[in-house]
Amino acid sequence: MNRIASFPARLAAFVTGILLVVAMMPSVALADAGRVVTLGADLTAEQRANVLSFFNLSESDLSNLTVVTVTNADERAHLSSSIDLGVIGNKTYSCSYIQPTNSGGIYVQTANLTYVTNYMLYNALQTAGVKNCNLVVTAPFAVSGTGALTGVFMAYEAQGISLDDAKEEVATKELVTTAELEETYGEALPEIISNVKDEVVSSTEDLSDDQIREIIRTAANAKGITLTDQDLDRIMDIVRRLQELDYDYDAFATTLSDFESKLNEVAQQAQQANGVLDAIGGFFKGIADWFMGLFNGGNVPSAEEVSQGAQDFFNNFNTDVFQWDSSK
Repeated sequence: MNRIASFPARLAAFVTGILLVVAMMPSVALADAGRVVTLGADLTAEQRANVLSFFNLSESDLSNLTVVTVTNADERAHLSSSIDLGVIGNKTYSCSYIQPTNSGGIYVQTANLTYVTNYMLYNALQTAGVKNCNLVVTAPFAVSGTGALTGVFMAYEAQGISLDDAKEEVATKELVTTAELEETYGEALPEIISNVKDEVVSSTEDLSDDQIREIIRTAANAKGITLTDQDLDRIMDIVRRLQELDYDYDAFATTLSDFESKLNEVAQQAQQANGVLDAIGGFFKGIADWFMGLFNGGNVPSAEEVSQGAQDFFNNFNTDVFQWDSSK
């Protein structure tokens, strides 16, 4: 998976996010067998064939999967409260392939997205209440990707799982705001927002607006970024709306110190690994071991199952058709 070129640098924020989804209530999970493919309704026959070739699927394979067609009307229904209709447009081409998992957190890869990155999608899915999945989002040609969440939300709906509407709305708003601010401040912006979310959600205090602004300012300064007051308030609005959602703050705070300890150990293993696939395998192995300890050996897949399952999924795409995006 060549798009994880800066894996150790990304590991901290990526792993910290998994702690948030562990604490989320209500719990959201799909059955292991329920892989879903979403296809844009406006694909031509040739474009559809190219997307399926990238997914390494044939038309006959689709009979064994859940297939969701996403229309422009669907995009507007899910996104219009957060995205201008001019940005949504009149056609839908984005497609996705989702492998549900029962542990391991969220992992995202993209191809042909020019605006939305995998890190943005990861953060948004986390906010929406998704706990575990492997996700690939693509299109037959370069697109912004702002509508990518629609297909994912619909994929869960197709499995009979309703994500909270309020969480969906906040997730979409977060995705759009992050994408817009990244154009100004650069690729560190998604990590800043992720770190701010983690700190605010884990806080046992009733934080004031000024306190949240200071948390945001500190996280930005740590990355060498000075936010304008207007942009700082845009991030604070997301965090405030996040606070209004139904998260188990106590569970988050209680397990934070143990998780950070495990994070340091896994990060060191990743830096010493030979090659990106080994690093990712070590990452999933370490997290799976930690989950098993946290839940006292509960009904969690083994480390080997988590690691191999994730690698098998992402290794199975036909990158001769589309190349993985180089953005994080």
